[in-house]
Amino acid sequence: MFNTTLTNFNESGSVVSMESSQSSTHGLRGIFWGSLMFIFCIVASPAAYAQNWLAVDSVFHPTGISPKNFSSPFFADIDNDGLPDLFLGGNGDILEYYKNVSTAQTPMFRRDTSLLASIYANGTQYTNHDYPVLCDLDGDGDLDLIIGGFNGLLYYENIGSVSKAEFKLVDTMFTAINAIIGNDARPAFVDIDGDGDLDLFLGIGESLLGGPTAGITMAFRNVGTKTHPYFVQDDALVAGVADIGMNSFPAFADIDGDGDYDMLLGRDLTNFVFYRNVGTKTAPVWQDNSSIFQAANTANYWKVPVLFDYNKDGKVDLIFGTDDGTLYYYQNVGSTAVPAWQQNSSLFYVIKTSGNSPTVSLGDFDKDGDLDMLCGNWLGKFEYFKNEGTNKKPLFRPTTASFSNISVSSYCSPIFVDIDKDGDLDILTGGLNGKLRLFINNNGSFAEDGTIFSAINVNGSSMPAMADIDGDGDLDLLVGAENSTDTHFYENKGNNVFVQNDTLMTGVTFQNDARPTFYDVDNDGDYDLVIGGRFGDIYYYENIGTAKKPVWKENTTLFAGISAGQSPSVGFGDLDGDKRPDMILAQYNGSLGFYKNMFAPVSVLNSGASRKASYVLHQNYPNPFNPSTTIRYSLQANERVQVKIFNALGKQVAEVVNEEQAAGEHSIIWNAGKFASGVYYYHLITPSHQESKKMVLIK
Repeated sequence: MFNTTLTNFNESGSVVSMESSQSSTHGLRGIFWGSLMFIFCIVASPAAYAQNWLAVDSVFHPTGISPKNFSSPFFADIDNDGLPDLFLGGNGDILEYYKNVSTAQTPMFRRDTSLLASIYANGTQYTNHDYPVLCDLDGDGDLDLIIGGFNGLLYYENIGSVSKAEFKLVDTMFTAINAIIGNDARPAFVDIDGDGDLDLFLGIGESLLGGPTAGITMAFRNVGTKTHPYFVQDDALVAGVADIGMNSFPAFADIDGDGDYDMLLGRDLTNFVFYRNVGTKTAPVWQDNSSIFQAANTANYWKVPVLFDYNKDGKVDLIFGTDDGTLYYYQNVGSTAVPAWQQNSSLFYVIKTSGNSPTVSLGDFDKDGDLDMLCGNWLGKFEYFKNEGTNKKPLFRPTTASFSNISVSSYCSPIFVDIDKDGDLDILTGGLNGKLRLFINNNGSFAEDGTIFSAINVNGSSMPAMADIDGDGDLDLLVGAENSTDTHFYENKGNNVFVQNDTLMTGVTFQNDARPTFYDVDNDGDYDLVIGGRFGDIYYYENIGTAKKPVWKENTTLFAGISAGQSPSVGFGDLDGDKRPDMILAQYNGSLGFYKNMFAPVSVLNSGASRKASYVLHQNYPNPFNPSTTIRYSLQANERVQVKIFNALGKQVAEVVNEEQAAGEHSIIWNAGKFASGVYYYHLITPSHQESKKMVLIK
């Protein structure tokens, strides 16, 4: 059973982590990410949400935590409420903070962008985001933040309080150390010599840009004081600790209950390395005893461990991050002296694909009135996620379907499409070989049609998208490709005879590895084009023509702020019943994200409904505001009206109107004095109309 009366942290707390490139399998992080994508990450925008889309983590991440490639977790009770909050580093442009809002029955974390906003206020070019550690480094009773990464160690002193942290960069703390540790070191702080102050251990990652030998562990003894630390390298503290090959990720705890700190090292191989301290509390002696953690080894080649008593049963538990972003929780079901590890998968449960460049498509495959999800993976398999919820509240679960055993080209890109117009969903897929394969659904049994698309080959990484672009009643085809010059549009001349006609895409600039999707994103009655790019960008081409004669114009604002990672794929559909197309974002590591549509009017093309001009929801004034603002709206008829306020996570925080009102103009004043600064959304709801707008509270 989940227990949320959780422990506070001792001085060892837990730790953070690094990278990997030991083999070709590991190159995603070590070679590709460490060079090419590194350039992308450090200049990317730190925005967590775009103003037009609301990220709702709970759809695919029931406990609220989104997977992060090469995840580096650290837990600390930063708000002093008795619950360990999560700081999550990894491959991305910012460090993420999740507040622990669990109950005794339900584990739950809520992403909060305000705590670390000051760190990224001027962009991320000179700010680490990989390997966070929190500890009371200056001995003033509150938790400070240290982040390891490209710039060595960056120290952010907590100039706030034990319950309300405020971080300020201190440039001088690690100047001498940073000169010798390179750009890929993961820190761990622990009082290893029992003198009452924190010493420093550093695991060296890959050292791609120079520095110490990758895979070694370095130690620095604190020869200063608890309040004024001063670190001096002391190799005696790591005598006997081996070079573990690549990516040394240290964590400390008294695993065997003998009163001194033991050392666990995650690394760039499938198994942990564990050193039991057979010395004393003041003079460690390390003895390899890795078999103790054999039960916690997984297939993940990259592991970043954290050791602490998560469920407060008096025994040290293990949580670790991985290359694909999955967080694993191994509960100690043994004793204090003899640990035994048992996985608890409920804490960080996520709904994701098997990774490596997945694609996403939505359709009501089982004909139960809600949208199901189809994904492809690098092994050439289709992954089906049945919607076991409703058309207003999706609940996706991986499910075996009649097409689950179909094998196609690696890095497949299947989409649901009724190409034979018989009322059920067929599957068209591309793949690494550049060709297309079509599987016709006959009452749930799939048979391949090898003729319709046999002549199409884009020479690599084919990514199909279909829609009736010219309004003639049949589906046309766009195929993205590895090379932009191989991306082509094929017009359906009738009876599924496809002829290349790239003129219908005039105005669109295709990128390499284009992942296209057609959908009426802005609900104006025609299909728009959304393209996922190789380096994480989402390109949106609005159709400013008609449903029969498209005219494409790039819109760079609609998806601004969406953090997509490498090679994203997008799917659209009304998943919450508000007649607006929501977005599912599939990322390279298999992570899936749900984005609620906050901007579009009631659907025209996709639902057949049209917006009534006499209903108007005005922008609040003032905006931004503190602490009160006026919300005005007009009604077409006498009817019951609700005006609700939601926070940036989609949680309702207030209901300011719920009554019958007459047609005409109305206004209300919302006093947000008791709420925290941030983005909020106000929703006007009547039996015949719904509309939302964004507002910003700044205190």
